[in-house]
Amino acid sequence: MAADYSLERIKKIAVVGGGLMGHGVAQFFAQGGYPVAMFNRTRESSVRALGEVEKGLNLFVEEGLSSRTDAEEALARISPTTDLGEAVREADFITEAVVDDLALKQRIFREMDALAPVHAILTSETSGLRMTDISLNTNHPERCVSTHNYTPPPLMPVVEVVPGERTDPAAVETTCALLRRVGKEPVVCKEIPGHIGVRLTTALRREVAHIIEEGYATPEAVDTVMRSVGRLFPVMGVCILTDFTGLDMTDHSQRNVLPHLDSRTEGSALVRKMVAEGKLGVKSGEGFHRWTPESARAVYEARARELLRWMKQPPPPAPWKTEEK
Repeated sequence: MAADYSLERIKKIAVVGGGLMGHGVAQFFAQGGYPVAMFNRTRESSVRALGEVEKGLNLFVEEGLSSRTDAEEALARISPTTDLGEAVREADFITEAVVDDLALKQRIFREMDALAPVHAILTSETSGLRMTDISLNTNHPERCVSTHNYTPPPLMPVVEVVPGERTDPAAVETTCALLRRVGKEPVVCKEIPGHIGVRLTTALRREVAHIIEEGYATPEAVDTVMRSVGRLFPVMGVCILTDFTGLDMTDHSQRNVLPHLDSRTEGSALVRKMVAEGKLGVKSGEGFHRWTPESARAVYEARARELLRWMKQPPPPAPWKTEEK
């Protein structure tokens, strides 16, 4: 008999891994009113994760998007544990948010599949792995689906929902319904490496590296242009922007520019060189730019404030949403 994946059955959430993505996922589910069990391997990592959640909730309070009481209640809904069984045994919806290592994710999914109730939906925060592969060794691959948030999850509305080859459509439908209930904007995508967003940003980063490698412009010039042009995308997206530009003009631009764009599939030699030199970006203090803790923190804070501003004053509805009304 098929499992009941109805939205009404979802009362408790579990998050496996409270790191970069996981603590943010725990936060927005808790803000949505759900009790959340958050599994971490150690008590120290649990303390760090809860600290990050508290910081995130404080931002909502400071920006007037949450009362102090609501923030405190959301934090109280999150229960840390270092016992995977305790986290998932009574959960109805589980998100695994560990590093994108296939063998590790396969092991965790096998364990969750054995421990969780049969009706529980199992999801993975993955940007580059296929759920078909992640769920390969589970007994119930039909309840497994990828849910890819973007950093920071509480402030980024979109979630890419990607079923595997054996995923039950009912599990996908309920996953989307649950995400909408907690204020997210789910988008269903077929199972392709990188889903939608990572493919777009990877293509952009490849051309950025090419421009710098060839000496056409400096990183400072590239970022100055992108920080200006990029203001169009939150309002219009790419396809709407193209409609406003005109498909005829776009066709001309493609003919003139595409032959000169980078089309390599092995990645940027410049990026590989910087990695070999230990220039990893903010985490090492240098990448395309030099970073101090203070300058990095200023960008993190500016990002959060800008994303919160968009939450308070969202862009106009997309044309397909206007048509739905």
